[in-house]
Order: sequence, then C-alpha cells, then structure tokens
Amino acid sequence: MSEPVAGTRIPRLAVGCRVRTVSPDEAMLLVPEGALRLKGAASEIIALIDGQRSVEAITTQLQQKHSATESSQIAAEVKQFLDKLHARSVLLYKD
Repeated sequence: MSEPVAGTRIPRLAVGCRVRTVSPDEAMLLVPEGALRLKGAASEIIALIDGQRSVEAITTQLQQKHSATESSQIAAEVKQFLDKLHARSVLLYKD
C-alpha cells in the first residue's frame, strides 16, 4: 500500500501526550519525557489537531485566519512543525 499524500493525512497526538492551554496564545504540550512550550503558530496548529482534521484542513484553516500571510509560508510552517513532532514520536498519523 502506498504512503498517503501528506495533505490528506490526519495527525493525532500519541498516547500519553496532551495539551494544556496556558493562555489564548500559549499552550503546553505534555509528553512522557516532559513538556514543550508552544507559542504563536505552534499553539494554533496544536489546537487544530483533533484526530479528525487532515494536514490540508489545518493548513487551510490557518491560511484563512491569517490571510495577510503568504499561503505557502503557512503551509511550510505547518509541515515543518508537524514533521518535528512526528520525528519525536509525539505526533502520529491515522491509517
């Protein structure tokens, strides 16, 4: 079976990871090894990870919210952030 296209993949947090909102612009991602402080775009991206939205849907929602920012820049930031979380096994993709 082939790998799904990145935009259609649905991210979810790994078991044992959860988000605690600190303020509207800041969140803490609690992971088994500790915690990651998330501000700005990272906090917005993590708030949209619900196990239902695809990477494409998350990106589109942020592009609509931040229409003054270049769409390609938002897409690149979402991909980079999700890739980092995936590399740390904090984020998984639904099959």
